[in-house]
Amino acid sequence: MSEERSRRERLAAEYTALSQLVEEVRRRIELLNATLNEVASAKSALEELEIVEEGEELLVPIGAGVYVRTRISGKSEVLVTIGANILVEKSIEEARKYLDEREQKLRDLLQRHMSDYQSLVSRLGEIERELRSRSGG
Repeated sequence: MSEERSRRERLAAEYTALSQLVEEVRRRIELLNATLNEVASAKSALEELEIVEEGEELLVPIGAGVYVRTRISGKSEVLVTIGANILVEKSIEEARKYLDEREQKLRDLLQRHMSDYQSLVSRLGEIERELRSRSGG
């Protein structure tokens, strides 16, 4: 009986640890989806920028539903952050390529996280079934 109890305790501990891991992976998936949406918005903005004439007025979102009016004075180059608050100038085409590459990396990472999530949820289900069968119900 002691071995049975020990097995149930190990399963319960594994279940708790996996539950926490599932939550962490779920949060990462949400963050990746939000980042993918941001990349899609940036790609869309680049497309819009290409059709705007120099000197034309635009409303640019600065966050929280607040916009600033601005005029386009040069649209051949855009600033792209490459990390650590470092900005580099890129042509619209280079920026689009950068965003495409970033989007692909994010999608690959999202796919791996989704696969991990499914595996973890599956293992949680196995543990639940085993704990139920060992407790007689």
